Amino acid sequence: MSWIHFRSVNRIQSDQNMSKKGRRKMEVFELMEGHYLVGNQGIYKVQEFLGQGSFGKVAKCTKLGSPECYAIKIMKSSWAGEREFKMMKLIKDLDPDENHLIKMYEWFPFQNMTCIVYELLDVNLHDSLMNEVQLVHLCWIRVIAQHLLKALKALKSIGVAHCDIKLDNIMFAELDSVNVKLIDFGLAVETKKLSTETKIQVTPFRAPEVILGLPLDESVDMWALGMVLASNKANHVINLDAMMHEHRDMFEAHDDDDHRAFIDLLKNMLEVNPQNRITPIQALEHDFITMKHLAGKSKAMYAGTAEEAMGKTPPSEAQVNPSCFFVPVPSPGKCRG
Repeated sequence: MSWIHFRSVNRIQSDQNMSKKGRRKMEVFELMEGHYLVGNQGIYKVQEFLGQGSFGKVAKCTKLGSPECYAIKIMKSSWAGEREFKMMKLIKDLDPDENHLIKMYEWFPFQNMTCIVYELLDVNLHDSLMNEVQLVHLCWIRVIAQHLLKALKALKSIGVAHCDIKLDNIMFAELDSVNVKLIDFGLAVETKKLSTETKIQVTPFRAPEVILGLPLDESVDMWALGMVLASNKANHVINLDAMMHEHRDMFEAHDDDDHRAFIDLLKNMLEVNPQNRITPIQALEHDFITMKHLAGKSKAMYAGTAEEAMGKTPPSEAQVNPSCFFVPVPSPGKCRG
């Protein structure tokens, strides 16, 4: 195997980029498909780039000698990479599958970059919603809500706030399944270190106390999750009062009491006063999640559908019928891992 030779581009020649002490000129390296990254636990080959942002890029990679695929976050800033790795170390003892958190395998510096190796997930919630022509059915919203509430409960137990919950940072873990995980801990912080001057959350999901410069705690994540669950396509929040009528017209499987329970949960999650906002443990015991309100013969058919979605009974054909429910759209060419 031949070792990677990065292509040097745009050698910096401007005097403005030279220090007064005459520091040597720096080179900027361009990472391309087919290049190799040498980690601590193996050598990874870049197959394709899955996305990019101000931080750098995310690449789908294979590890030499293994059939597994990985998502490697490649950051231009060593400070940002080390900060995210520090947060991931804090949550490493939390079961990533049970608590619906992305799994990290290793961190390593390479050339002028910082790399964090994560499990490869499927598609994020934002992209899935953009591929849908209808609203998400409540049976699937309940599954997503339960999974993310478990994630918030786990983070709260170790005193960590995610601080960047949004549609893009929620991903489906497996092909053709409603099993979601919380990703991207680049802005996560220990709750005790949150201050009124902390710049967190994107505007559509920003909690009132962040906007107003009030004391902060992990309840900012509960507000953001409430906004996620209430969101429709392209981050536009739908009218809660109109939601019930829209779903009644759109879905054959519909129950007004279930919608009332959902709206009640949302109102508790979107409580303006963070001191009165529902906690993850309380939310997991809410009727919308436990489905206590669906007991009785008159609701047996709808309750059965809801239980199937929650994985409490074997799935039926109706559970995965796109004409009745929301089904995540998988990304092509996903590797196992």
